[in-house]
Amino acid sequence: MPPDSKDLPSSKDKSPSVHRLHATDLDRMKGIYLGEEELRGFDKYKYKSEDTSPLSNYITHPFWNFVVEFFPRWLAPNVLTFSGWLSLFMIYAVTCYYDPHFTAAGEKDKSKQIPSIWWLVFAVLNFAAHTLDGCDGKQARRTSSSSPLGELFDHGLDSSAAFLIPISLFSLFGHGPHSVTLWELYQLMLACLLGFYLAHWEKYNTGTLFLPWTYDASQIAISFVYLLTFYFGVDMWKFQIIEGFPLCFVFRFTVYGSSIVLTLAMTLYNMYQARVSKTDRGFSLFEGLLPLLSFFLMIFLFYTWAILSPANILEIQPRLFFTATGIVFSNVTCRLIVSTMTSQRCQAINAMLLPLFALTFIVPFTKSVDMEVGILSLYTGVVAICHLHYGIVLVRELCNHLNISCFSLTK
Repeated sequence: MPPDSKDLPSSKDKSPSVHRLHATDLDRMKGIYLGEEELRGFDKYKYKSEDTSPLSNYITHPFWNFVVEFFPRWLAPNVLTFSGWLSLFMIYAVTCYYDPHFTAAGEKDKSKQIPSIWWLVFAVLNFAAHTLDGCDGKQARRTSSSSPLGELFDHGLDSSAAFLIPISLFSLFGHGPHSVTLWELYQLMLACLLGFYLAHWEKYNTGTLFLPWTYDASQIAISFVYLLTFYFGVDMWKFQIIEGFPLCFVFRFTVYGSSIVLTLAMTLYNMYQARVSKTDRGFSLFEGLLPLLSFFLMIFLFYTWAILSPANILEIQPRLFFTATGIVFSNVTCRLIVSTMTSQRCQAINAMLLPLFALTFIVPFTKSVDMEVGILSLYTGVVAICHLHYGIVLVRELCNHLNISCFSLTK
């Protein structure tokens, strides 16, 4: 959830939650990922957002204001953020275990499908994740612990949730007759990633995060969908509304409509308004479009791999391929978030794309299915480790700079 809650106090705020360092300390504390300019940028950063969604303002925010009062004041907000992310990761892990190839929903033998009770668990976990994600920043304000770390931690984890959620949700209907192909499942995931990335590209250019109306609505709908699946089973998504139009197609067109048509239109409108009113960051056309380079290059390279694959890798290892795409996306997005928060120019080409570029030339010459699957597994493992290192070290460097702990309110 975009942290309506995780506002960074202004320069006049004397809250002890934000620790300012002198120039000599900056030289001493700068690390692997955060240099002196980035640290100075975090010190000057102030969160700005606009949320005009009626659903958020009249239903979800009042509900979160009620729920947050039940959390003890000694509980760090990032604990709530991380707990919500773990709930989503659990859904992802269980669906990967039971349905590695997105085929369980099409099985006639019920014993080969995901056990029914898990759909109820998923509904509870998804609802809990959405609630915790909405309460974390409110907890930060309750405990006077707002800082740039809160927003960075929240949005960084959200960037991985952006691919964990659709990959998990695809197990509802899988691929095959009365469903969609694996290629379209991949395109649906990319549409979800695009919607998330556009919001942060918009903030990079305008300095303000315009919270999308579709976020809260989609999360509530997903929990409801899991609940319906628990009661009626996965076969309900094969039901033909009209001939050739199964119920799962509603999800298909909802994703395209909300993530591409609606989100893109609102992003361009908000950026135009900011430019006309001169409230944007005043970037040139080149610099404003620069963050899109890594995102669309990522899509091009992965798509090229899938098309040229001798083993048809998207068909034989769909979850692994989807996950590799998601991890690279998360790293690209996290670096954009850091660039935005520190007022630095966005990185033009993400380093994770360089080996991917080489693999697109190697893959067509692989001699066996096992060799290509091994290459994909190795690449996924390497980028996962690199992304974890980036996230952990980045958080530790910012914690050291602000003199705070990530999961504790103790200095």
